[in-house]
Parts: sequence; C-alpha cells; structure tokens
Amino acid sequence: MLKNYLWRQRVKFESTLALSMLEPWEKFLCMIIFSLLTMLVMIGLFQYLPQHVMVMQRRAIYYLWGQEGDVFRSWVETPGLKEL
Repeated sequence: MLKNYLWRQRVKFESTLALSMLEPWEKFLCMIIFSLLTMLVMIGLFQYLPQHVMVMQRRAIYYLWGQEGDVFRSWVETPGLKEL
C-alpha cells in the first residue's frame, strides 16, 4: 500500500516536471539545478526579505502620511494613550 502510494507520487512528480522522458543522469542534473535554485531563493527570502519589508514600511509611511519615521510609535506615545 505504501509502496503504491510512493510510486504514484514519483510518477506525478516526474510527469509534472517532464522528467519521465529524461535519462537518469539528466534527471539527476535537473534535480541538482532545481535544488540549488530553490536553495538560493529560500536564502534570499530569509536573509533579505525582513530588511526589505522594513524599507517598504518606511516608504509606505512616507507616501501615505508625508513624514519620515515611525508614525505608529508617535501615536502610541501621545499623552492621552499613555494614561490608558
């Protein structure tokens, strides 16, 4: 039962990526290239996305409210909200 399931998943994977028509060494090469590209994208997302999100947040605040800095922090630091 598990053997049949794994075989079906392998056939789906190979047919989706058109790997079923390749020779074994070509499959191996394609999988290495695909793995390296996936790894580079994931590293880029985890390493540079948080910094980029912060830059985009500052730009959005500037474009929406016309001032630099953290507008939300200035709202929280108003005297009326501190008393709550």
